[in-house]
Amino acid sequence: MRRQLFYIVVGCLCGYLMISWMPKVKPFIWVNFVTDFTFHPLRSFLAMACFFVGFLANAVAMRTIIEGLFLLLTKQRVNWREWLTSCTAFGSFYWLFQLNERLTLLFFLFSALYGMISLDFSRVRNYKKLL
Repeated sequence: MRRQLFYIVVGCLCGYLMISWMPKVKPFIWVNFVTDFTFHPLRSFLAMACFFVGFLANAVAMRTIIEGLFLLLTKQRVNWREWLTSCTAFGSFYWLFQLNERLTLLFFLFSALYGMISLDFSRVRNYKKLL
């Protein structure tokens, strides 16, 4: 449970930092976005690194949620504390959505897709092996 909470906090923190370090171009013009991205290379690199680390951390929570739903539907035993802790990731996505809708949607889609890709129902539910 602590590990899941750690992943959620890291994912939320990285999502916030990614949103705050990305160039804010309103209205969105591709040339202005790329120019701002290239004229601030450190901020751009840190935003990309936070995006990568954050969506990987959130993907672990998404995988736990999907596995819990699968176990619940197949009427197997579910670790409720771990599953409910992972469900708090949706709260962090809601908070990030209030800051920037487009980036949070992209962040959520990457996390959900990678979380679904990393599912493996044939193994025993042991996160030390999966991580």
